[in-house]
Amino acid sequence: MTMTTETDQTSPPPKGEHLPEDLFNSYMENEDLLPSLVGKTVAITGTTTGLGHALARCAIVKNASLVLLLNRKSERSEKSENDLRKYLDGGNADEGSTAKTVIQTIECDLMSFDSVKKAAEQINSEVRPYGGLDVFCANAGIMAIDDNRTQDGFDVQIQTNQLSHFLLTSSIYPSVKDAAEKRGEARIVFQSSSAREMCSALEAKYFEKCDEGALGGNDSWTLSQMAFGRGGPWKRYAQSKLANSTFIMALHRKLVESNSKIKSIGCEPGYSVTPLQNTKHLTGIWLKPLFDYLLPLQSASDGSLNAAMACFSPEAQSGDLYAPEKNMIGKPIKVVAGGVRQKNGWIGGTDKATCNPEQQKLVWEACEKALGIEFNV
Repeated sequence: MTMTTETDQTSPPPKGEHLPEDLFNSYMENEDLLPSLVGKTVAITGTTTGLGHALARCAIVKNASLVLLLNRKSERSEKSENDLRKYLDGGNADEGSTAKTVIQTIECDLMSFDSVKKAAEQINSEVRPYGGLDVFCANAGIMAIDDNRTQDGFDVQIQTNQLSHFLLTSSIYPSVKDAAEKRGEARIVFQSSSAREMCSALEAKYFEKCDEGALGGNDSWTLSQMAFGRGGPWKRYAQSKLANSTFIMALHRKLVESNSKIKSIGCEPGYSVTPLQNTKHLTGIWLKPLFDYLLPLQSASDGSLNAAMACFSPEAQSGDLYAPEKNMIGKPIKVVAGGVRQKNGWIGGTDKATCNPEQQKLVWEACEKALGIEFNV
């Protein structure tokens, strides 16, 4: 099971937080894989720690012209922006730095549609002088949270991980389109998870308003959810992550049909150690230690390379989905290419729902219905 990004929980960092970054560093040094981003604008959700922080670091070190950090207002958000500034000028920033990269935080609470709409307005305003938005990465996510509802009435996981990102994508789409027309391409990237394979198909009920506790509650045995699809916190998480991957393929199909220069690309990080794992539905007396013992671990930076390749690599094409070569760890490979399953190992061999046109239609229509909007590509 894979992890996407951070939560605001205050429990201690998970074991392995300081795992090596050898793979990350090797990719950062390879200009063929991750070239200069001079002249590019980048917006990333969820950058306070973990995968998003590493991805923002990549964009800054590669000298993107503008890097927008989309986070909830918090001390952690302020601290992370300050931490990232040390990477200006390729990591040699000081008071006299001549770096041209502009780093800016935009408040964006994915549990509030109103907040997302305001963030979208600000993003569109900030990127306009640069000629649009070259890369948007929907990275932020929460995992295995209680069966609660947002102020908008939806399950907290489906709104944070998918609905709000759908709303944000549709709202900033004109800016992405502008960049594609001016510079030949632009990208929309969604961070999924191998947890998408914990359910065989999306279910429309998870995208609808309902009472708290109505989507499986909180008491199902964790392994029964992971192995047999029983309702509960992990089932809701799996639905949201399958929504991410099916959406990116649905968008890919629409972009191809409209002859767009925008690329729609997915990714997932493997078992990357981030604060996302600090959830009460994993940190039990024996379950989390068991996973750490049985599963190979990698640093958040190494895990972020799948997103980095999707966002920045010349080899990435629309309809691709990157995942670690060894399923949980390793260099990024395409497990879906151009919307077609590649059957590379366990993950790539099972992306049937992700590449199913009916599932893609379901996620698109369910998101539009939940939000009361039409997203026309």
